[in-house]
Amino acid sequence: MKGKTYNQTHLLIFLFIIFCLTKLTVLKHVTLINDEAYTLTISRYFSLSYFDHPPLMMWVSYFLHLFEIVSLNTFRIPFIAFGLLTSFFLYKITSTIYSKQAGTVSAILYFVSPFFFFSGGFFIVPDASLNFSVAGATYIAIRLIFNNEDNIYLWISLGLLLSMAFLSKYQAYLFGITLFMAFIIWRKSAFFTKNFYISLLISLLGLVPVFLWNIENNFDSFNFHGNRSSFHLDLFHIFNSMFAQLFLLLPTTGFLIILSLIKNKKFFTVNEKFLILLSLPTVIIFNILIFISDNSFSHWSMVGWMLLIPIASNHLLKMKSFKLHLIILKVASVFASIIVILTILIHAKTGFITRNFDQKIPRWDNTRELLDWRHIADILTNTLKQKELDSLATLNWYDSGQLTSAFYYRHIVGVIGPNGNHFKYIDVAKKNLITLIDVRLIHNNTDADISEQILSYNYNIIKRLEIPFYRGLRRYGSISVISIEKIQ
Repeated sequence: MKGKTYNQTHLLIFLFIIFCLTKLTVLKHVTLINDEAYTLTISRYFSLSYFDHPPLMMWVSYFLHLFEIVSLNTFRIPFIAFGLLTSFFLYKITSTIYSKQAGTVSAILYFVSPFFFFSGGFFIVPDASLNFSVAGATYIAIRLIFNNEDNIYLWISLGLLLSMAFLSKYQAYLFGITLFMAFIIWRKSAFFTKNFYISLLISLLGLVPVFLWNIENNFDSFNFHGNRSSFHLDLFHIFNSMFAQLFLLLPTTGFLIILSLIKNKKFFTVNEKFLILLSLPTVIIFNILIFISDNSFSHWSMVGWMLLIPIASNHLLKMKSFKLHLIILKVASVFASIIVILTILIHAKTGFITRNFDQKIPRWDNTRELLDWRHIADILTNTLKQKELDSLATLNWYDSGQLTSAFYYRHIVGVIGPNGNHFKYIDVAKKNLITLIDVRLIHNNTDADISEQILSYNYNIIKRLEIPFYRGLRRYGSISVISIEKIQ
């Protein structure tokens, strides 16, 4: 028995070393996506909370900014750590409920899913700390509710993890409500102990910065997310979102989760009912939003799917028929997703897939999210004068975030118009913005006339310069440098 435990422990350590080395290897080959560049830009300005999300992600980046780090990829390290720790907590949850073997499978399933690999533990996005804190709180809660442990350190840990979740992303509020319901159902006695209220108080502290910021700023965050409910049925959006969720999980993992949930409910253990209670409200509610709104995103439900991975892992080990077939299919799907992702990354740099198209790049060839904005920043640096570089603006938050990061913060790029998000709350809004940068892909240039849009923002166009930029050896887009003047 000792030898078996020894081998399982070493296998787990080996797996986590592989997990870590894999992500560090990928690190320098993936350019900053829009959300990351924007986060790194606005996090240079400390705030109680932020327009788009609660502040934890920005606070982490703000702390790293204090060290004047040159390599922006370094900012991803804490988020890689969050992802690895999430894998560990899923291992602990599954090991506690089922077995260490199932725990190892659970950690692997989390790691190989595209969403959990990237957004759950690589990109500078709030899902990494959300998943970590939710998985950690779930593990601690299992010990408190079902093992009847009453250690004050466990209660404090639960409070801290919930506080981190509330500071990460608004989905955590729903998780907090369902966890409270779980205590009502399975451990009412906790409500008569001081430890429960110590933990509750610590967790509620995570709500304070968010509510204070929103009170001060007319509840802009809540209004922004509330306005995303368009109440518009779009069958194409629904199909895409359902397919995206399957791809983000990997179809085989999604199939396993669904298969593990359709068994007769009388065969569910109390621990499984607990995980289902915590996960399904998130999955169901955010999928309902997908059905009634074309302004919703498939990844909103992923933290719910994550909590069902332990049940799926145990179901895979218990399967008597088609188990080997499913494992082979799982391995094949992992390799297929790796090939797809690598192909996209290489194409984003070289354009090799559409290199032989005769006249123009097809409209579906859109790798704008993966543009290397450092190249665009170099073009602007070599073209514009210092005064112009100090007065740059774009028409949206993501371009301004990308450009500012590409300039390594030597020039802070503002936003003109209503699409500024948190740029509205930082000092750059006070700058004299006289040089507008509009970056377009070549197949979108037919829609490139933005004169009326600029005029509606109370600016006149003085002159305009078009500069091409290339992907590989082929022209891929243009940079419009527009001199503008505020209408008095």
